[in-house]
Amino acid sequence: MVITINSLSFILSLLCIPLFLIAISSADFFSFTTKIIGLYPLDIVLGITVITFFLGVIGLKDVREWKAMARGIFTIIFMSVFSIVLTFIIFIGRMLG
Repeated sequence: MVITINSLSFILSLLCIPLFLIAISSADFFSFTTKIIGLYPLDIVLGITVITFFLGVIGLKDVREWKAMARGIFTIIFMSVFSIVLTFIIFIGRMLG
């Protein structure tokens, strides 16, 4: 089985959800990323989300069947909405913090 960019972006979009839930609920993950890496956990998730969005757009160029097109469209729509939500959460969190 060959993993295309379209399939990879779809898998990454599905992995962003548990990563987001871990980032907002785990104090260990928060302390690891802020102290060792120096980044806020939601910034990391937002970065992965943006990369996944662009991979989804790039993956649409080799689409040959409707299933791959549906995966690509889902990835693009989901990642754009998810990045807007994450940007809002990060913006409000930094204003209040």
